[in-house]
Order: sequence, then structure tokens, then C-alpha cells
Amino acid sequence: MVWRTTSHVLDFGPASVDGWLTRIVATELQVEDDSILDVAQHQLVLGDRRVPLTKLEFDVFQYLYERPGSVVERAALLRDVWGYDYAGGSNVIEALVKSLRRKLGDRSAAIETVRGLGYRFVVAA
Repeated sequence: MVWRTTSHVLDFGPASVDGWLTRIVATELQVEDDSILDVAQHQLVLGDRRVPLTKLEFDVFQYLYERPGSVVERAALLRDVWGYDYAGGSNVIEALVKSLRRKLGDRSAAIETVRGLGYRFVVAA
């Protein structure tokens, strides 16, 4: 007696399986599909490139990122990111934003200066 086995394979194609796995991993890492911030890894996600952020860079960028389109005043950044008792120089925010823009590279326009007020995170169109 000869037994023949047949296997049925349900193949949705590599793009579907890869896409599904990518969505699962992104959900676990709290990374949105078009997000440029990986919260779990404290990194910028710029296409296929990942850029690590210092704790302070991450805190400032996340603060702006969570308020897309809204102007964030310098005083709010100092109060909420640095804390009430921060006694740093007056250009500490500007220096940090400059560092973030350098790391953002081609996406540096994502942090917009609002003259006389503060900064705004601009969502890419």
C-alpha cells in the first residue's frame, strides 16, 4: 500500500507576510507606519536609517512630536522637559534643536521655529 500525501499551501506572497510581520513588530515597538520616532529604542527612523538620540534630544523631540502643528513655547519646554529647577543658559534649547535638525538631515524642516514663541513639529505631507 502506498500512501500519498498532499499538502496545501496558502501563499499570500512575501509582501503580505512581510507586511504583516512588520506591523506586528511596529505595534510592539510603538512605531507607527510613517513615524519618524521609535519610542522604544529612542531613535529617529529616517527611511532605512536609524539615528540614536540622547535622553534630552529624545525628550524634546517626543514633546514636540506629540503636539503636531502646535506651537510649543520655550518656557513650556524648559518647564516640562528640563523641570522647574533647571538653571541652564538661555540658548540651551536652540543648541538642542540645532543638534536634532542635524540628526534629522533632509527632514530637518520637521522642527519649525516660530519666531518669538518657540517651536512646532510639522508633519510631513
